[in-house]
Amino acid sequence: MPSDRVQRLATASGVEIGSEAAADAAWQQLVARARDAWPAVAFDEGALVEFIGPRLAGVDLPSAIAACPAADMALAAACVAQEPTAHAAFDTVLTEVDAAGSSTGATKDLVTEVKQLLRLQLLVAKDGKPPGIAGYHGKGPLRGWVRITATRELIRHKKKQARETPIEKSLEEAIGAGGNDPLLEQLKAEYRSEFAIALREAIADLSAEDRTLLQQQIVEGLSIDELGAAYGVHRATAARWYNRARAALVAATHKRLAERLKMPVDQIESVIRLVQSRLDASVIRYLKEG
Repeated sequence: MPSDRVQRLATASGVEIGSEAAADAAWQQLVARARDAWPAVAFDEGALVEFIGPRLAGVDLPSAIAACPAADMALAAACVAQEPTAHAAFDTVLTEVDAAGSSTGATKDLVTEVKQLLRLQLLVAKDGKPPGIAGYHGKGPLRGWVRITATRELIRHKKKQARETPIEKSLEEAIGAGGNDPLLEQLKAEYRSEFAIALREAIADLSAEDRTLLQQQIVEGLSIDELGAAYGVHRATAARWYNRARAALVAATHKRLAERLKMPVDQIESVIRLVQSRLDASVIRYLKEG
C-alpha cells in the first residue's frame, strides 16, 4: 500500500503513482530544496502536500514532483497556510514591484502603495476566500508571476489617477454630506474652499505608508486584526500605526487650515473638532482614487 503522503499527492493530482519509493524520495528532495532556499521559513509538510498536490502534473508522481519548482511552490504554500515566517520571506519576492514600477514609469509613492496593497491581496485571506497567492500554480517562476500581477495593478492605478475627479469637488461633496447640522453647514459656508485645499494638502503631506493604512482601514474596511495580518505584526502594532496615520492627517489638516486662514492654531481648534469627526467621510473619495 502506498504511504499516506504519496497517496494524498496522487489523489490530489490525479497523477499515477509509479514507483512509491521514487515518489517518496522525490518528495523528500523537494522539501529539502525548499528548506535550503528559505532557511528562515517554518514549513509544515501537511500544508505543503495540501497545496502542492493539486498543482502537480506529469506522467507519474516521481517525475511530477521532480519538475515542481520546489522553492516557489513551498513558499506559496506556507503563505497560504498563514505562516508568519513565510510572509516575512515573501517581502524579498515583492521587490518585483520595484521592477514593474520602472517598466511602467510609476512614481515611487505609487510603487510603495501597490507593494503594500499586493502584500495584503496576496497574503491575507478575507471573507472566507484564500489569499491571492493561492492562484499561483507553479507554471513559471513566482517572481515572474508577482511582477505580472504588480504590472497590472500599477497600470490600473495609473489609469484611475488619469481620470481622477478634481479633489476640491470631491471634498466639497463629501463635506456637503453633513445633513442639517447647523454648525457643519456654517463651517461649509465660511471655510469650504479653505478646508478642501487644506485637507488635500494634508493628505499629500502624508507618507505613502500612512495613506495606504488609511485607505485599507477607511475605504476597504479592514479591521485592525486584518491590518496586522497584512503587515505581519501584532494587532497592537497595527493599531498604533493606524492611529499614528490618522493623527498625522488631523494634525496636518489643522496646521494647513491655520496657515490658510492666517490664524493661530489654537483659535481654529473648534473648527478642527467639527471636521475631525467627519474626516472619514471627507477623505474616503480621495483615498478611493489613490
